[in-house]
Amino acid sequence: MTMNAELAPEPGEELDETSTFRSLESKAVRGTYFVTISYGAALALRLVSNIVLSHMFAPDLFGVLTLVTTIITGLYLFSHIGLQDSIIQDPRGDEPVFLNTAWTVQVLRGAGLFLITVPLAWPLAHFYHESRLLWVLPAIGLSVAIASLTSPSLLTLSRHMGVGRISALELLQQFLQFAITLLWAWFQPSLMALVAGKVISEVVRTVVSYWMLPEIRPRFTWDKESLRALIKFGRWILIGTALTFLAGQSDRLILAKLISFRMLGIYGIAFAISDVPRQIILQFCGRVGFPFIAKFASRPRKEYQDIIVKYRMPVLAIGGALLIIVICTGDFFIRAVYDPRYHDASWMIGILTLGLWHTLLYSTTNPAILSLQKAHYNALGYLVYCVSLYLALPIGFHFMGMAGAVLAVAVADLPVYFVTAFSAYREGISLFAQDGWLSLAFFVCLGAALALRSTLGFGSPFAHIHW
Repeated sequence: MTMNAELAPEPGEELDETSTFRSLESKAVRGTYFVTISYGAALALRLVSNIVLSHMFAPDLFGVLTLVTTIITGLYLFSHIGLQDSIIQDPRGDEPVFLNTAWTVQVLRGAGLFLITVPLAWPLAHFYHESRLLWVLPAIGLSVAIASLTSPSLLTLSRHMGVGRISALELLQQFLQFAITLLWAWFQPSLMALVAGKVISEVVRTVVSYWMLPEIRPRFTWDKESLRALIKFGRWILIGTALTFLAGQSDRLILAKLISFRMLGIYGIAFAISDVPRQIILQFCGRVGFPFIAKFASRPRKEYQDIIVKYRMPVLAIGGALLIIVICTGDFFIRAVYDPRYHDASWMIGILTLGLWHTLLYSTTNPAILSLQKAHYNALGYLVYCVSLYLALPIGFHFMGMAGAVLAVAVADLPVYFVTAFSAYREGISLFAQDGWLSLAFFVCLGAALALRSTLGFGSPFAHIHW
């Protein structure tokens, strides 16, 4: 396989460990710039899309799409064996046989997921009393099958922190999805417009992916040794991501039975806005942090810990600042730019965003554990999360209504932090001191920001919670 110039080692990269570290650090910095710029652009486009489409579509349509997307995500995560993570951390990740075997598994998985959505649509439509699921679910399932055909060059780019082209491709897809949906909705503002935008943009993304690294041409390959390595690494990823879905996405599945599709659509808007800081951090951790840290997993634990602490510090500082901004301004934003039908989302944003601080802490620790091939810790953390959510959400809704449900979603993943931090400690990586000081700084800054907001006469973002 010919290595693209962007992915080739920097001049002098193999001379000594110091130059190697500096070269990788330089790549990580460039990757951070790409993630920041591209995700900032994607975020702006997503917000514009949500705002514009909220004036064209009723909340119940977003509610149906939120439920379908959650179901598809569940099917996806219940079959996820971490192909990209395997390519990133495995020494054979650049070998054509290994890469093509991973791509073959990816294609078969996508086709299987689509076939599952067809018979699954009827019982789900009956369970949720929503006939539109009969065609929306298979249609969105088709987009998963199309996405599975993307070139394996995306896996190679992920391995070598080639985030520039990956980010550009995803930005292109997001723009096309918005443009197609908007054009279709101009003539017919229906669920079909939302579905068509998703499917057509996925087709374009798949086609364009084959021009990312033209020298990489996939072939269906079934190498038993490669498959064994993928499964060995991915089995705990599979369990972990399945539990991640049950914990992180089940709120929408449960709420769809407890509340109307109108309120579910409003909740989906609030969740999407409050989740922006976490998504930015996850983008960085997955595309830059994990590939960067994985290069040093074999170093002595003290040296490895120092690298992790150095990497986490600016990430958490930026993430904390973003959380404070969203908490203090999210309700203004909703009321200023969204259609009045969605204004009930304003009081939810502060609660959901405040609950993301501990999420950022364990999200920046996970790459260090995965790099040591200890994915079972992640599975354990999300098992606890799952139990916590399934207990907290119904109880919260029963006693405090929608506010109780939102509060339960915000705090249910707190046990994951303790499991992750203790797991890192067991592996010789102690991050408690850094987490303690940064948490203190975060809450002090948040208190100051809320006090300033109140002093300026804007009150508290938590004042209008519907208890």
